[in-house]
Amino acid sequence: MIRSKVEGDSISYGIHYHGIERKYDVRALNFLARNIKRYPALSLIRKPTALHWENLYALNVAKVVEKYDVSLIHAHFAYPEGWIGLLCRAKLKTKVLFVLTSHGYDLNFVKEYRYGVRLNSKYDLIIRKVCESVDHIIVPSKLLFLRAVEAGAPPSKVSLVPNAVDLEVFNPKKVDIYFFKEKYKLDDSKIILTIRAIRKHYGIDKIVRVARKIPDNLKIKFIIIGSGELYTDLLKMAGNIVGRKIIFLGTIPHSEVPYAIASADVIVDPCPIGQGINVLEAMAMGKPVIGIRTKMWDYIINEYTGFLVTNDDEIIEKIIYLIENPSEARRMGINGRRLVEEKFDINKRIEKILSLYRKLMMSS
Repeated sequence: MIRSKVEGDSISYGIHYHGIERKYDVRALNFLARNIKRYPALSLIRKPTALHWENLYALNVAKVVEKYDVSLIHAHFAYPEGWIGLLCRAKLKTKVLFVLTSHGYDLNFVKEYRYGVRLNSKYDLIIRKVCESVDHIIVPSKLLFLRAVEAGAPPSKVSLVPNAVDLEVFNPKKVDIYFFKEKYKLDDSKIILTIRAIRKHYGIDKIVRVARKIPDNLKIKFIIIGSGELYTDLLKMAGNIVGRKIIFLGTIPHSEVPYAIASADVIVDPCPIGQGINVLEAMAMGKPVIGIRTKMWDYIINEYTGFLVTNDDEIIEKIIYLIENPSEARRMGINGRRLVEEKFDINKRIEKILSLYRKLMMSS
């Protein structure tokens, strides 16, 4: 595992971590001079420190690849890691296979929410070059498949391998449903849980609006887990319902996420640009999920594992329906767990990726 931080090498849980040796290195400047022709012209009009850092990072990757005689590089995100991988390959004397996994922000873009690095034309050119040059791209959704092809990747070099969940960690039979409520002193209200960073493109403001509008007599409490630049704005927006109808818990340890989901009655993902791993984790825990209909990135199957909606009023309607119809909520939760077991098991994802590695190595 090679990281972009200035840090010493270390080993944790059997994984070797390699950091950058120093912040400034004249060798990176020399490497940049050799790589100038590989950069799209417009992308060179950036801060010199950014160009230096890219080549410093690439040199460090090349050092580790040569030291361990690595035969395959797997980069996560087209930028910076994908671009770093391409620069690294330019230094290597032997051919190394190069696989890229996109996770969304690197390939997808939504102008309305200022979402995506490709909205900057300089980085868009870099990402296009990455997509044209790598040996294979792994994407988790149909939308990102289309984005990869649009950016220049041949369709035959793009594989759709969905995100996945560790079913042993997110297992409703192994998680104490009372731990989370006791730790965070939650009362016996029905819990509507959202786990998302508090940023504009994740739509957390929808949860605040819904919490303000939902009838008080239903004894429902909204719990938001996550932090971000809109935290203060949303606290002000929530006003006098903070603590009474809505609680912002901030960031919690990831080890507590299964317990948070176990304590909830309904999970709501308000993100309008695609459903995340949080939805799969909720379904793995046997919970019904309400999400925004996106067409290209929906894990939720409408009326089978939860509901797909388009506006605040529909979110309210479906929350009330699930609270008032617990047997339906249970049915959807059971369906969700079964769906994740069939299609989104982390072990199946790992095997698909290893199979791809073997196929690429045999054909190289």
